[in-house]
Amino acid sequence: MAVTTSQIRDLLNRPRGLNEGTINEYISMRTAEVTKKARKANYVGVTDNAPSDALKESAIKFLVCVDCLRVLVDTIPGIVPEKARGENDIRYSTQMKSFEKNAQQALMDIQEKAGSAFKVKATKSRVGGTVGSQLSGSLNLTNK
Repeated sequence: MAVTTSQIRDLLNRPRGLNEGTINEYISMRTAEVTKKARKANYVGVTDNAPSDALKESAIKFLVCVDCLRVLVDTIPGIVPEKARGENDIRYSTQMKSFEKNAQQALMDIQEKAGSAFKVKATKSRVGGTVGSQLSGSLNLTNK
């Protein structure tokens, strides 16, 4: 399943003045970004922990919503009557903060920024992992 313009419109409560072409362009840009940043199943043994397609799609949706809300905030004066501008501006800005927070979390989840990988057995280029209470990098290796 791919992210659609209809899904983005639904998430944003179908705002006036949001062009379909704009949404499509942001979807294609953010899809490429998320695909590049996502951990791969064949990279550092993350086969079981690779991000699911659903998680990647969520990240794309959050990022595209933020982009679209920025467009709406910038174009409010041209599409909304003067009486409703302030109310819409506050609403879009609040939504944008929420979506930005969720987008950052989703990106961190697919990238696993805090994750690390190590080799259990020592090699020419890597220090072995720990055995019991031995510190990693100890000069007295017991895990040969």
